[in-house]
Amino acid sequence: MPKVSIVLVTYRRKVNLERILKEWLKQTPDVWLCDCGVNFKTELPIKIIKFNPDPGNKARHAAALLTSGDYVIKADDDFLPKPGLINDFIKNWNQNKNGILGLHGRKFKGKSYYKNTQVYVADKINKTTEVDFVGICTFTSRNNLAFDLKGCKSPIEDLFWQMKAFPHIKKWVIPSKNFKKLPESNDKECLFYNLEARKVRENFYQKYYEMSLIK
Repeated sequence: MPKVSIVLVTYRRKVNLERILKEWLKQTPDVWLCDCGVNFKTELPIKIIKFNPDPGNKARHAAALLTSGDYVIKADDDFLPKPGLINDFIKNWNQNKNGILGLHGRKFKGKSYYKNTQVYVADKINKTTEVDFVGICTFTSRNNLAFDLKGCKSPIEDLFWQMKAFPHIKKWVIPSKNFKKLPESNDKECLFYNLEARKVRENFYQKYYEMSLIK
């Protein structure tokens, strides 16, 4: 089995964090946490990087380069991995090498990220599906991680990575039921619902979507 590293970033979601980390540790020993605000303490054998002030989601990507895994999973902190999730990624990677895999993805169909993209979710599909962007939980090899984070704002970390730094690498949503959404995923104060963050995300998307059409 190849070595897989896990990187999470958390800002204030502390309630289920220990439980989430325990589940990841059942599948791999190399688990990293970017603590950007909760001052998390645990006896679990994980690596913790504390940030103050909060640098946002780009902390997760920077930490991914510190890991030692052959492959790296960048995961949100609002879902629970179930046994077999890493194996699902590896199995699909062997079929679709040199891409970025995810549990959630979008196909771009127009100039608006929120209005003109078609959403795909791992537990709602039965075959690996090529998309233009993946998120929530991503899996890739180390060679698809290194880029300059200058100018990368928290609301666009994943778009910055996939649309600006690696626009030509294929992205896939894999079929899997080995995860569970937690109540935190409906948090109305998270970046997804933040109006200013949505504006930043929409503007970034429009710029690089239009550039992709020119190419």
